[in-house]
Amino acid sequence: KNMTTVASLHANPLQIMKENDLCIAIMALALLHEVSSASSIIIINRRHTLKKLMFASSTTLMCPKPSFATTDTTNLNDIDWNSPKSLGLNTERMCDGINDSIRETSWLVTGLGSPSYFSDGFLYQSDEEDEANVRIRGYEAYCRWINNTRYIGSTAKPQCDLICCSVTAKSTITALWRLGYHTSNSSIDENKRSKVYLSTFITSNDDQGGLVISQNDKVLIATNAPSGAELRAKCNWYSCMPESLL
Repeated sequence: KNMTTVASLHANPLQIMKENDLCIAIMALALLHEVSSASSIIIINRRHTLKKLMFASSTTLMCPKPSFATTDTTNLNDIDWNSPKSLGLNTERMCDGINDSIRETSWLVTGLGSPSYFSDGFLYQSDEEDEANVRIRGYEAYCRWINNTRYIGSTAKPQCDLICCSVTAKSTITALWRLGYHTSNSSIDENKRSKVYLSTFITSNDDQGGLVISQNDKVLIATNAPSGAELRAKCNWYSCMPESLL
């Protein structure tokens, strides 16, 4: 259910460029006991790090289609904002954590964040016209502001469709995502309200823990945003920019 065949492995290398390639890699590792002599696949994951895995040529891999969450099953007061920090992660591993946590709780619109990845001195800034003067110090304060403005403060529940999350420079993680709305009220034109954001996360040096120290949100498309499928089709996975749509 909700599964898509993404690759049938043959004797020649196959390049896969999908947003959910990490799932492929994990499932591939479970198949290593079937290693044969001449079958290989090169996977380019969401950070575009080449990985070469060997398995039997008859194997077919299946992974869930990309999805986005609209969860409101957890209250912000249930989050341990003083939880131990995930120290010592390099930028690539931090990118994995940011990617996975956004997909799990859509904290970019719900505020149901993952404090273990963010420094105590975290600073949020927005380049959005309506939020041009917003500067928030502290990850919990940021999450509560997001929850009050984008989630609870909205007449229609927002949906965060994460298109791309990649390491784009030294100590820099970039996420491209689409803000849409789900409503049963036919008088609300949710497509006109949809936007495309580019969020830039800066991490500290590895010897300082590698935590996220700042986030800047920039609106790339302010209204009538393309669908998630169109954004994925046009996205430059190295920069997380939908260049042909801008």
